[in-house]
Amino acid sequence: MYYEAIIFDLDNTLLNFELCERQAILGTLETCAISLDLHGITETNFLQVYETYSSQYWRQRNVFTPNELIKMSYESTLAELNIKTEKISHLGQIFWQIFNHSSFMEPNVYEVLTVLARSYRLAVISNGLVSAQLPRMQAAGIDHFFEEVVVSEAIGFAKPSPEIFNHALSKLDLTPAQVLYVGDSLNHDYAGATQVNMDFCYYNRKNQNLSQEVQPKFIINKLLKLLELVK
Repeated sequence: MYYEAIIFDLDNTLLNFELCERQAILGTLETCAISLDLHGITETNFLQVYETYSSQYWRQRNVFTPNELIKMSYESTLAELNIKTEKISHLGQIFWQIFNHSSFMEPNVYEVLTVLARSYRLAVISNGLVSAQLPRMQAAGIDHFFEEVVVSEAIGFAKPSPEIFNHALSKLDLTPAQVLYVGDSLNHDYAGATQVNMDFCYYNRKNQNLSQEVQPKFIINKLLKLLELVK
């Protein structure tokens, strides 16, 4: 199968979102001189509580700003764990300063992009904030590989909406048949690519079992294997 372009998801396909977020969550505490050890709390415990509140609050992202959502997540976590700080108003701002410059990549990303860029046009479709996604790509040193970077915040549509995929195709002036899409999410990436009849390569980074109804064109568990598919 010959493709003109390969489009990638960003988080947990090229960049490791969990590690980027972990660095920001714990780095914010360190910057604010909040010691978990002094309160007898492990990093794992703090992260578990934080993630519980964060997932709840981010469902309200149409109501609150990103700064407010992060601040609310910290407030609830610190309250539950009985940790007091006078710097609560700065936590959201500090989090984003750290997160927006985090650069943890999935294994072999730079090598894979270097090889693919010799033969294919490359692009990114990402759900997220422009202020977070673009600086993180720059921090990782991979931004120069991509002809187009389409971020949901900028166009008002998010995956799996077909509009965001069609927008990327329009920017590239290509048809779905000319593009392979690579991503780690069945709900966002696979569902969206399928709606526009774009071939999909599932980056099964955690080796999850798939139901029979899910049938990506390709399945890989290492990005290096992508080179074998499209060489």
